[in-house]
Amino acid sequence: MAIQLSKNQKQYVAAGVFMLAAFGFVHVKFFWLPVAAAKGEAREKIDQIVLKIAKAKQQAARLKNLQDEIARLNERAIEAEKRLPKSKSVPDILLTLSALAQRNRVQLQSFSPGAQKSQQYFIELAYPLAVKGGYHSIGRFLAALALEDRIFNIRDITYPAAGTDGEMTVTFTLLSYQYKG
Repeated sequence: MAIQLSKNQKQYVAAGVFMLAAFGFVHVKFFWLPVAAAKGEAREKIDQIVLKIAKAKQQAARLKNLQDEIARLNERAIEAEKRLPKSKSVPDILLTLSALAQRNRVQLQSFSPGAQKSQQYFIELAYPLAVKGGYHSIGRFLAALALEDRIFNIRDITYPAAGTDGEMTVTFTLLSYQYKG
């Protein structure tokens, strides 16, 4: 059973369908597609911002660890500079030697700056030295010298026979090092 429409009614229905299709086309073309495109762009921007925030949070979490690591490295650098200073610092060496000599009951007989020998990363500074004291006192002095913060080495040591009073004068070359950097 088909509905019979008049010619006029058919024109109204056709016009209505055409208007509905035109409205649908205009709605999709000028409203739906631009809004969907803007929504997609906004979603991409939001995703990028979320990624940046996550990256910033990771870096912020690492900041404390990095600060702690920098503090540890600075402490190690200070400790390394005590062992291998950047300057010659002859007065510091002389003060150290004097304190160790007094503590170990030996006398510094002579101390003079000697030759310098340049190595790849450091400079070797030689100081001819003569120390007077008992055999054991001199041994304790040399042991204390080896235990100092600053790196010292001894070369060309000569032990003469002890005198009648039990004392002797030991001569050696004290080596100290200076960082080249």
